[in-house]
Amino acid sequence: MKRVFLTALCLLCLALPVMANETAMVESLLKEKIEAVLELLQEKEMDIQVRNNKIMDIVGPIIDFRLMAKLTLGKANWGKLSEQQQNEFVDVFVKRLEKSYLDKSSMYCCVDIFYNPAVAQGNKIYVPIEVETKDKPLSMLYKFYSSDDGWKAYDVEVNGVSLIKSYQAQFSEVLKNGTAEDLLTELKKPDVK
Repeated sequence: MKRVFLTALCLLCLALPVMANETAMVESLLKEKIEAVLELLQEKEMDIQVRNNKIMDIVGPIIDFRLMAKLTLGKANWGKLSEQQQNEFVDVFVKRLEKSYLDKSSMYCCVDIFYNPAVAQGNKIYVPIEVETKDKPLSMLYKFYSSDDGWKAYDVEVNGVSLIKSYQAQFSEVLKNGTAEDLLTELKKPDVK
C-alpha cells in the first residue's frame, strides 16, 4: 500500500511541471491573441469589415465554436436535432456570436488588461483577466480545454456570468415551447442577441 502511494505521489510530482508548462502556454496564447486584437483596434482608419475579418482570423483558431454551440443547447436538446439542424445551428450560432463579439470589440480599444495566473483543473485551464474600462472594471474568465488541435476556448465568463449558461437559458426557453426550427428562425432574426 505504501509503495502504491509513493508511486502515485511520484507520478503526480512528474505531472506538475508539465501542467505548469501547459498553463503558461495557454496564458501566453490568450495574451498574444488579446494584444493582437487590441493593436488592430488602435487602427482607426481601417475599414470596419476588414478589421472585423482580421479580428476573427486572430481569435477564431483558438475557439471551439462547435463545442460552444453544442454546450449552449445541452446534451438533451442537441440530441433532438438532426445532423443537418445541428450544422445549421452551429452556423447560425457562430454568426450571432461573432456579431455580438465584434459589435462589442470597439469598447476595448483603450483599456488596461491585467492577466491573473491561470488555474489548471484536469484537462482544462482557466485564465482570469481583469479589464479596466472607462465605465467599470470587468472580470473575465476564459475557459480552455485540451483538444486534438491544441488548446481551445469553449466558454467565457464575464463578471461571473457564463456565456454558455446565458445562451443555454435562452435556447432552453425557446425549445421548451417550440421546435428546433423555431429556435433556428429566432436566431436568424437580426435583433436577437
